[in-house]
Amino acid sequence: MSAKLSFVVQALAATAVFATVAAATTPAAAQANPPVKPPAIAQTCAACHGAKGISTIKDTPSLAAQPDIFTQYQLVFMRDGQRKPGVMQAVVKNLTDENIRDLGAYYAALPPPPPLAAKSDVDAAKVTALLTSRHCDSCHKADFSGQGESARLAGQRPEYLKKSLYDYRTGVRRGRGMGAMIEVSVTLHEEEIDMIAAYLARKP
Repeated sequence: MSAKLSFVVQALAATAVFATVAAATTPAAAQANPPVKPPAIAQTCAACHGAKGISTIKDTPSLAAQPDIFTQYQLVFMRDGQRKPGVMQAVVKNLTDENIRDLGAYYAALPPPPPLAAKSDVDAAKVTALLTSRHCDSCHKADFSGQGESARLAGQRPEYLKKSLYDYRTGVRRGRGMGAMIEVSVTLHEEEIDMIAAYLARKP
C-alpha cells in the first residue's frame, strides 16, 4: 500500500470512530425529531378534534396527517362561507390567514391516526373495485394518505367519511374538486358507501 493510500485509509477510519463516539455521547432526545409544537389556536381545535388531531367524537374528523394545503383550503372555505361549518362557525370566522397557515402545517406534521377496527367484515376486493373504477386514488393517492387539496381518507372516522359523501351528493359540502366528488357520490348505493367508509377507516 502506498504512503498516500495508507494515509487516506487511516483518515477515514478516524472519521468513522469520531462519528460513532459522537453519536453515542449525543442525548437521544437531541437525535430524535423534536415534538411538533402546536400553535396557540390549536388549543381551541383540540376540544373536538383531539389533543393530537385524533378525534374520538362521532361525526368529527381526525385532522392528524391531513395534507397541509387541504386543511388550509377547508378552513378558508368555511371562513369565507363556501362551506357551511356548523358549530365551527364561531371559530373559523375569526381565523387569520396566519392562523390557517399555522394549523395546516401543524396538523400535517402530526402522526396519522391509527386504523380503526371495523364492526363487521369488509369485502376488500369489492371495495377496491368501487374505488378503482372511480379513480379515487388519482387524487387521494394509492394508500389514501391524501395529497395537496385532497384529504387523507385512511384511518378517518367511518361515520364522518359517510357524512362527507352524502354532503357532497346533496351539495351541502362545497369546495375544489366538487364536480368529481358529486360524480363519485351519486353513483354509490348506501351499502357501498358503508363498505367504503369501513374499509378506509381500517387503513393505516
